[in-house]
This record gives sequence, structure tokens and C-alpha cells, in this order.
Amino acid sequence: MSLFKENAAILQKFESDGRDLSSPRSIDFCHIFPGKVSADAFARAAETEGFAVAVHDVEREVDPWDVIASKEIMLTCEAITDTEEYLDALARSYRGQADGWGFFTV
Repeated sequence: MSLFKENAAILQKFESDGRDLSSPRSIDFCHIFPGKVSADAFARAAETEGFAVAVHDVEREVDPWDVIASKEIMLTCEAITDTEEYLDALARSYRGQADGWGFFTV
């Protein structure tokens, strides 16, 4: 399943659960990294792009650093997918990768 279709299915489920998708909302995009240096570098880069960031050391053997990059955007499949793909490419330039999105900081 493509990322776009996956995000469309998630948003369709939210809508069927009665969530309001008509207003912008802060979305949290999670990324995983092998070390603190790469996580911090990605966090700085994401901040310069207007994202709020939080860096966490988690108990995981592989890629034990999480960075959550949050930004208020419209809850559309296009907006979420475009942002997710952009941040994944940015994370990969720092040896990380995307690990999903949601409302983690709520």
C-alpha cells in the first residue's frame, strides 16, 4: 500500500470515528536515529523548517533515539503525506528514518 493510500485510510477512520478534520491541528511526526548526534542534527534542521521538536532516548536496541517533529497543518492526505515524505528524506540525510505520525504529544 502506498503511503498516500495508507494515510487516506487513517484519515477516513478518524472521520468515521467522528473526528473533525476541517481545522488545522498539530501533527507529530516521529523519526528514529542510531545516535544522539544524528538525532540532534535532524532536530536542529527540522526546527529551522518551522517544526517544534523533542528528542528522546528510548529503550530500544536498534535506533534508540526518537525525534518528534510537530507542526500545525491541515488534516488532509496530501498535507500529511507531503510533510511525512519531506521529513523522512531529511531524517535519512542524518541516518534516521520516519516511524509514523499521530498525536503523540497530546
